[in-house]
Amino acid sequence: MRGTSLINKVRMTFYPMAGSISEQFENLLQTLQWIKVNKPSPNEVYEWLKAQFRLSHYFARDVYTVLLISSGLVKVSNGRCYLTGDGKVISATSSHITLLEVFEKSFAGVAAILEVLRTKSNLRGEILKATWFDLVKERFPKMKDWSKRTINNQCGHRINWLRAMGFITTDEGRYSLSKSGWEFVYQYPPEGIAIQRHEIKQQEKKVDELILGSFEPFDVSTEKSSSLRQVLVRNRAFRVIVSTQYNYYCAICGFRLQAPRGVYEAEAAHIIPKSKHGTDDPRNGICLCGTCHWIFDEGLLSITPKELSLVAANYLQDKAKDLSARRYLNLHGCKIKPVINQKYTPSDEALDWHNQNIFLG
Repeated sequence: MRGTSLINKVRMTFYPMAGSISEQFENLLQTLQWIKVNKPSPNEVYEWLKAQFRLSHYFARDVYTVLLISSGLVKVSNGRCYLTGDGKVISATSSHITLLEVFEKSFAGVAAILEVLRTKSNLRGEILKATWFDLVKERFPKMKDWSKRTINNQCGHRINWLRAMGFITTDEGRYSLSKSGWEFVYQYPPEGIAIQRHEIKQQEKKVDELILGSFEPFDVSTEKSSSLRQVLVRNRAFRVIVSTQYNYYCAICGFRLQAPRGVYEAEAAHIIPKSKHGTDDPRNGICLCGTCHWIFDEGLLSITPKELSLVAANYLQDKAKDLSARRYLNLHGCKIKPVINQKYTPSDEALDWHNQNIFLG
C-alpha cells in the first residue's frame, strides 16, 4: 500500500462535542454510555443528540459521523450502533489518555499541540496555532492547502478538546500545559502517541535498505540528526520488519500470543542494544517475548554465530535446581526459530558482540 493512501486513512478535520469546554468530555461519556445500553440506529443517535443537547440536525450529524464513527469509538452493524473496543475502554474508565490516543490516530495533529506547549509555554493563541501548523503540515501534506480560516478553526477544535480533557490551561488568551498536561508529556512523549502508518511505512523502506549493504553494527548519527518523533517512528519500523520475519514468534522459546486489540506479546529486540548505539539494521534484530528479551539482555542466554544455537550461561547451570532456571537451561544447544527470508538472518558480527560484551559465559 502506498504512503499517500495511508495518509488518507487519517482525517484532517476535527469536530467539537456539544456543550461548553468544561462539559464536552462528560457529554461524550454520557453519549457513549447511552449507545452502549440502547444499541440505537444511526437515526436514533441523531434524534437523541438533538434532544439531549439541543443540537441542530446538522450539528448532531457531524457529532455522530466525525466524533463517534470516524474516531472509531462507535461502529454500525446490521443497522445498529455499538461501542468499539476503544469506545468500551473510554466508557468504562473515563480515560483522558485513551481518548487522546484515539483522537490522535484518527484526526491528524491533536497531540502535536502538546509538543508545542512543552517547548514553549504561555503562548498567545495565534502563535500557538501558527507553530502547530508549521509542525503538522510536514507530517500531513494535505494540510498544506488549508486556508487561514481552516487552520484557526481546526486548531481551535483541537485546543478546546485538550482543554476539555484537562491537558491545557488558558489565562488571558495565553495557553500552557496544565499540571496533568506536564505529567502526561513526561510519561508519554506526545511525539510517540499514535504514530501514523504512513510514517512507519516511509521509515520501513529506509530501514529495509540497510540490508542491501554490508553490516555496520553501530549507528551514532540517527539520534543526533533526527527529531524525537523520527527516532520513535524508526524504532517502530524496525520492530515491524523484524517481528514479521518471525511471524511474531519468540525466536528463543517459540511463544506467540496476540491480544484482542491486535498486538503481539513478542517484539523485536536489538542484539547490540540501542543504549550502545546498536544499528537499526534488521540484521541487528531478533523477535523475543518479554521474558526471553530480559534473559538475553542480562546475558543468561546467547546465540552462536553461523549455527544460531542457544548457549546457556554457567549461572543457569549453577541454578539448575530452580525450575525457572532449568526451563531455559534446557534450551542449551537448541536452534533459534529461523527468519522467513534469509537475508534478515541475525548478523554474525552482532551475535559475536553480544557473546563478548553481554553474555555471562
